[in-house]
Amino acid sequence: MKYSIVIPTYNHCDDLLKPCIESIFKYTDMTEVELVISANGCIDNTSEYISGLYNKFKSIGFSEHIKIVWNEDAIGYAAATNDGIRASTGNKIILLNNDTVLLEQEKNYWLNLLESPFLLNKKCGVSAPVIAHSKETDKNFAIFFCAMVDRKLFDKIGFLNADYIIGGGEDIEFCANAINAGFEVLECVPKFAVEGKLHIGGFPIYHVGEGTVSDENLVKNWRQAFNSNMLKLARKFNREHYKFL
Repeated sequence: MKYSIVIPTYNHCDDLLKPCIESIFKYTDMTEVELVISANGCIDNTSEYISGLYNKFKSIGFSEHIKIVWNEDAIGYAAATNDGIRASTGNKIILLNNDTVLLEQEKNYWLNLLESPFLLNKKCGVSAPVIAHSKETDKNFAIFFCAMVDRKLFDKIGFLNADYIIGGGEDIEFCANAINAGFEVLECVPKFAVEGKLHIGGFPIYHVGEGTVSDENLVKNWRQAFNSNMLKLARKFNREHYKFL
């Protein structure tokens, strides 16, 4: 398989997961793509929905293009994503949040954009629509709401650090480790700012942002946990910055 799209999900089936997957089907040629859904702690209708998806794929002889990973417990973003990566078979792995929706485009345009840095730069290990700078590591990182990672990078440096239990910081650490290992983390499209707000330029995606972690019924004290994760990063990578936190 050429591409694996790994989507971790924690409830919010109807308002997040379904629109995300429907947009993938609409704007992606699935012949070289497998969809890996890694569900954890879901008590809504996620199980019925993804079981129905699998049965549909199977009925048309396409079962090798969908994989379901199921955890009864809410194990967190990084651990759920890692389980999805382990189940995947693609050479290029797309990490995609369930609170994203692909926008109108030619089929595979988004995949081609993500893959373009790999074709231009042999050192590319991660490609994403948005690259930011982390003071905690003093390195650039890809925001993992949508990112493409070469499988050889996971083979080289391992998976996401699941110590960032709820989520937030694992993408920063992963990219710092990638750069330290000699890989590059590259933006696949230029971004621009309008009236102080960041826009993603020509990448055809809409990202709700914190669609799951902002739900206090599912995640308690998200901001506190995020700040704690930033302290972990600074202690590990940038002691000078840590002194000021």
